[in-house]
Amino acid sequence: MAAEQVQQRAARFLSGWVLVSAESGRLLENPDELAVELGTVRKDGNGTYTISGGAETFRLIKRAGPVRSGVRLEYSVDLDDVPTVELTLSDRLAPDEVAPALARALAESAAVIRGGEPSEYRVFGPASTPDVDAVQRPADAAHCAELRQRGRLERTLPSDPAGDARRAAVRKRIRALALTMGVADGQPNAELLRTLLTAEERAILDRAADPDARPLEDRVDQRGYLAKALGGSGVSAAVIGTAAAVFTGNPLVGFGIAVPTIVNAAVGSFAERRLDKQKMAGRKPAYTAERKQREYEFPGLRALLDGAEPVRPAAVKMPRATAWRNYLRRYAVPTLATAAVAGALTTFGVPALSTALVIATSALAKSLAERLVDTKKLEFRLRRIDATERIRLSDPTLYVNQLATEINELRTRFDRALGALRTGAAAPGDARLAADVPGAPPFTVSLAAQLIENVSGTARRAFVGGRRTPGAEPTPLARHVGPEMQGLLAAAGPGLLGALTGAMGDKYFLNRDEPARDASKMWSRKHQEAAQSAALAGSVEPRLRAFRELADRLEEAAGLPADLSTRAADRGLPTVTAPPAVPRPPARAPLSAYAVQAAAGSLGGLAGAVGLDALLDLPDLAVVLTAAGAAGSMTATPTARYLFRRRELGVHEALETDKAVRAVNQNELLEQRAITRYLMTQLAMQTEAITNHPAPPSTAIDQAVRRLAAEPPGKPLLPERLIALEQLAQAEAAATHHETHGTPDSRTHVHQHLNQTREKINTLWQQAGAPSPLTITPPDELNRLRHLLSNPTTPAQRMESTSRTPAPNVSANPRAHDSRDR
Repeated sequence: MAAEQVQQRAARFLSGWVLVSAESGRLLENPDELAVELGTVRKDGNGTYTISGGAETFRLIKRAGPVRSGVRLEYSVDLDDVPTVELTLSDRLAPDEVAPALARALAESAAVIRGGEPSEYRVFGPASTPDVDAVQRPADAAHCAELRQRGRLERTLPSDPAGDARRAAVRKRIRALALTMGVADGQPNAELLRTLLTAEERAILDRAADPDARPLEDRVDQRGYLAKALGGSGVSAAVIGTAAAVFTGNPLVGFGIAVPTIVNAAVGSFAERRLDKQKMAGRKPAYTAERKQREYEFPGLRALLDGAEPVRPAAVKMPRATAWRNYLRRYAVPTLATAAVAGALTTFGVPALSTALVIATSALAKSLAERLVDTKKLEFRLRRIDATERIRLSDPTLYVNQLATEINELRTRFDRALGALRTGAAAPGDARLAADVPGAPPFTVSLAAQLIENVSGTARRAFVGGRRTPGAEPTPLARHVGPEMQGLLAAAGPGLLGALTGAMGDKYFLNRDEPARDASKMWSRKHQEAAQSAALAGSVEPRLRAFRELADRLEEAAGLPADLSTRAADRGLPTVTAPPAVPRPPARAPLSAYAVQAAAGSLGGLAGAVGLDALLDLPDLAVVLTAAGAAGSMTATPTARYLFRRRELGVHEALETDKAVRAVNQNELLEQRAITRYLMTQLAMQTEAITNHPAPPSTAIDQAVRRLAAEPPGKPLLPERLIALEQLAQAEAAATHHETHGTPDSRTHVHQHLNQTREKINTLWQQAGAPSPLTITPPDELNRLRHLLSNPTTPAQRMESTSRTPAPNVSANPRAHDSRDR
């Protein structure tokens, strides 16, 4: 331990490349300290090593030096007769980072040499699908090696203050690595991914776990809230206190104003963060209720199903804000802390009780006003989201809308080939719905917020504004206004004008901030839609193309006009959504908008104070405090709020990666595949009725879907049963895949999920009053379609068919046009 402490002290005086080169060389000379199976390592000199005896033999050329910003290492692999790895470690690596970086590079390069293909996909990641692809790539070997290396370091650190500090830092890095690997609690597939880790790796994660940490929380940490409070209200309080001390010549007066206000801001930051959590929970029911209404009116592919008529969700207005008691607690807690500090200061002769009284006076009003403002703002945002989503969902170029149009037209063409022409129903998105996207909350909301914000300033001028200069000659207007009215005007007048101009500043700010937030969200949404549509297209395009070719052949054989086939050829197959080609726009207004917002209210209040001083001769201290408050607000508040927002966006963007927000939504994809399987099964049954070439289904799942298609229209629980069948198909594929590529724990996990899915299917079919589909096992559907392409029948042959299952005649229009449910 003493030798290690000497080494740590010496490391502080070594240049970066010397330290990294020496430490990495030491580790290679003692390969047992690395969490990688290397075999024997021979030092050839000049940073070159020969590694052999393991699963591969290769040459390593190691250097330490500058690398690209933001990376810890760079390496390349040359797969010659003797593979060569050229590795450059960053000369800025901390001592505890050298071993994890080296282990990572060696594990990944060794996996490449063994034949692993570098790939963007990796099993250990938030966006992976480990149930059907658990074949680990070189990047997975790198992550696991780094995890083991950090775990071994964490376990061997000494139990002293320095060692405990290093252990805490290592555990923090392990938790960050767990998020990158997708194995942290709350991440998609985390439970299954953990079963693919070794017992050692799982134990490392357990040791590094922090029960108080919330890695997937979408709030800024407490330090961010504290920085915003002290950087805004704290700095303003310091400026006001300094001005009061200078003007009165008594430092205790400034101290009595500044210290309680700073304490109020600091304690309030903790209460504010707690309230923000309650706000998020309080908003979710309202967002969920609005989303369910849109899902009913814009069902997408579900509109083409012939199941039971969906029931519109009850239009219940959910609460728009959390309970008022939470707002009251947010202001009461810092007020009590301020009162305690003010009382303690008073015992030392500091006049702080007036400041505590100012803060207490505004606490109740602020709690009421903030909840009112939050309610109005949420109503505005709900309307804005609803309008934006309606435009998106009704867009004909949305991939699912293109797919619905294609399937609907194929139904029409097959019906026409059968001789029963049916007018094609319009698919979702054939007409864009007009929607008025609100620009910003009403001016009255901003005005109400500003009036409450100015309560503190009004109370401060009333309680600590000082007195007029004795013997001063009153102004002409002051002679006609009573002392009480003068006092009221002196206290409230600047606040009223400041509220009015501040509301204008809020309007200016919101007109820039709200569109910026929307643009950033739409950019993220477009990326997700691109990934979603590409995944869906991969499973449906081959069959769509085959159905189109079959429809062309059948129409040609029947001598039908080529109008629909020409229209389909001109339109082409549904086009996959392209991701945005531009960088992500910032989800915040520019700093200048923050400055204008703060300056508008501050300058308005200052103008009001100066104007009233000219008319009524206000107490000089009241004018000074107003001017100081304006100066503090204009200089500190915009920067503090801007930096907080930037920090908040950093948290949100990190969560988008950790929660795979922009990746394929696997639950949504599973539903889309389930419904398209059913709709294409109906199309296949139509073609069989025309060609008289029935063929058995290829799998038990396909047989179950055919049974569903053969049920009369109005099928109960149709979407739920289709989704359950698709879940069964995926669970069976996962069980088969993990028999070869999984671990004993992962095989147990997927088999449990398979059994649960089977039980779910039995329950659903029992509720629907139908026999369970888990009893029949049955050439491939796509191959059968190809067979039909080469054997189309004539209309005369077609009429010999005695079996036909008509496709349901349903309208796929958005149900917003259905007045029966309104």
